[in-house]
Amino acid sequence: MEFRDVVLGRRSVRAFLNEDVDKETILSILEDAIQAPSAGNIQPWRFILVRSQDVKFQLANASGGQRFVAQAPWVIAIVAECDESAVVYGERGRDLYCIQDTAALAMIMMLAAHDRGLGSCWVGAFDDDEVHRILGIKPGERVVALIPIGKPARSPGGRSPRKPLSGLVEIIE
Repeated sequence: MEFRDVVLGRRSVRAFLNEDVDKETILSILEDAIQAPSAGNIQPWRFILVRSQDVKFQLANASGGQRFVAQAPWVIAIVAECDESAVVYGERGRDLYCIQDTAALAMIMMLAAHDRGLGSCWVGAFDDDEVHRILGIKPGERVVALIPIGKPARSPGGRSPRKPLSGLVEIIE
């Protein structure tokens, strides 16, 4: 698939087929994702790959009852290692850079999943404390996103409307 096709074709998928996705495919998606840029090349991230149906149900409940989280064969928690960024960049690293770094990684992950014919959705609406408890997150870390990945149950519709570029660009010459 051409890059522009990947970008324009990706959609948030909230319904998954009851079909497995092999671990090697998921790991290859993560190999692509870790190519993301990061401040100082610190790469302040790690992943928790969830296959347990019980844990996926707990994560769905902690995500405001978003049932599709439990429906996907895989849920990947992207964990920011905030303290790693803070060592070099202080509070700005802890509060901003590690979040920016993991956000860039998450987008590459979702594009890589789409390129392989899989669907995903960025889930950021969740109870931080509850998700941290469920996943055993350590102090100095933060779950930035939960990314359910699987085979889409249906083709998502057309693109959501976008603001026109003309209203978003300011050129300083």
